Amino acid sequence: MPGFDMHVHSTASDGTLDVDEIINLAIYTGLEGIALTDHDTIGGLERAEALGHKLGYPVIPGIELSTEHQDQEIHILGYLFDYRLPRVLEKLQELQDARVSRIIKMVDKLSQLGYHVDKEEVFELAGSGSVGRPHIAYVLLKKGYISSIQEAFQRLIGRGCSAYIPRFKLSPVEAIAFIREAGGIPVMAHPGLSSSDQLIPLLLEHGLMGIEVFHPDHKPEDEVRYLDMAAKYHLIVTGGSDFHGYKEGNRCSLGCKTVSPEILSQLKFRKQMEKNNENF
Repeated sequence: MPGFDMHVHSTASDGTLDVDEIINLAIYTGLEGIALTDHDTIGGLERAEALGHKLGYPVIPGIELSTEHQDQEIHILGYLFDYRLPRVLEKLQELQDARVSRIIKMVDKLSQLGYHVDKEEVFELAGSGSVGRPHIAYVLLKKGYISSIQEAFQRLIGRGCSAYIPRFKLSPVEAIAFIREAGGIPVMAHPGLSSSDQLIPLLLEHGLMGIEVFHPDHKPEDEVRYLDMAAKYHLIVTGGSDFHGYKEGNRCSLGCKTVSPEILSQLKFRKQMEKNNENF
């Protein structure tokens, strides 16, 4: 399975495999490299880079930031950013605190509705990773309140549902600035999934540098449209499986969507260009 999978989640957020398992699986399946892009957290990056270095296997440090624009959720991927910078750590901690606060409020709301979910069980399921609504859904499923993870989102914890609680999120423009200020490459994630084509020109004005063309939820006509956009606006073309491990409703396996290994040199080239521009 040649190519790089540029969109992978681990147990550092809502995936079911840890970093070691993901890298070993990637090597076993023949992938030439991966990017680890957990939700709003860098929790798995040090281990991923260390193991990749030890094995001589390319692992690109990344993140997937959840943002909001006019009540629409937009995800921004960031690659090759300096995740050890104090200001990066501070902002990500703020996002994690917002996630924790939201989960507590949603669990309380579910309790009021007659669904007895223990917040400690949700946090235990998340472990040291980034806690989110999927962890609530798993607990609901385990307790027999729902028959599928999808049902939890459709009936209880999805936007507009009875137990849904909004949380603090960056705007897409803020996310792009955050990634670029940390020396990274901001990429719009699965625009076809969020039906956000109309937002792309605005994000371009604010420094968007790439677009995720290849994604399990993109149809062939979506791929053609986004390839045209990438060519028109000189955007880096990325793609990946959005792999979350082996669980109900998994879109596809690790490496089901990939891009050429040249993606690594393209990202490094753009990163160096930005650094050079800063020096003038």
